[in-house]
Amino acid sequence: MVAGERPVVIAVCGCPGSGKTTVAAATAGRFGIPFLTRDEIKTGLGLSSARRAEDGAVRLDPGFHVAGGPVSLRAETVLVDAVRLLAASGVSCVVESSVFSDELLDVLLACGARVVAVHVVADDAVIGRRLGARAAGGGAIDRQLLSLFQRGEMRRSIFEPPAGVDLSARR
Repeated sequence: MVAGERPVVIAVCGCPGSGKTTVAAATAGRFGIPFLTRDEIKTGLGLSSARRAEDGAVRLDPGFHVAGGPVSLRAETVLVDAVRLLAASGVSCVVESSVFSDELLDVLLACGARVVAVHVVADDAVIGRRLGARAAGGGAIDRQLLSLFQRGEMRRSIFEPPAGVDLSARR
């Protein structure tokens, strides 16, 4: 990093269905900076290990369809590594993931980044509608998330940013 450069990393977190990807994409677009999202990295990892079935359909690894499963964990590692490279190079960016991990915060602070956390919250009715619409589209992970939400197992507190950020805002 060039002396005097101190990147700003805007980390957007929140419950699935709260609108965090929408907020993160709009923020990155407004500032004209890179936007990294764990879900897209996970999709890229899933396609990298996909196979073509005899009927011509693309078959993803079974672990892809598990929320919090091995592909999700690998995607988090790739996301942290990518953000580390950008921040260490002095590049400001927006990063989006449901959970803003302590590991990601530690990496950003070690790179000297200024960290702005945006915790996106929404009414339960909005989250339920959004997750329901996604689940109706047929995604296995979306059905899992909707089920967890309906059973009350997605506590808001697990999606809050960790202590130690430069600025935290709720939207």
